[in-house]
Amino acid sequence: MFSPETSLRDLAGLAAILIGGLLALIVALRALQAWVRRAQQDQPESGRGDWENALAGYKNLRDQGVLSEEEYRKIRTLVEPRMQKPETGGTPPPAKPVPRAGNGD
Repeated sequence: MFSPETSLRDLAGLAAILIGGLLALIVALRALQAWVRRAQQDQPESGRGDWENALAGYKNLRDQGVLSEEEYRKIRTLVEPRMQKPETGGTPPPAKPVPRAGNGD
């Protein structure tokens, strides 16, 4: 791989290039992580309030005559279960600690 003519200076240069590349990769990954985090924070949380607002909007459309009573009831039967259940996803609840067995001393 290395010939006897390879000097310590050549090896140091190669090591500097490798370390520089690794540092650049770390910086790029951190920037990507920050970008993803910002993008997630910019998106509104979809929760019960969103479904309530949507249902209120459909109720207004029904009151204005845009939707019939039957159409509103169909929409409500689809939306109401989502208002009662918490949205899936996100972070799971913290795990309960598991007792460890003694070592028998």
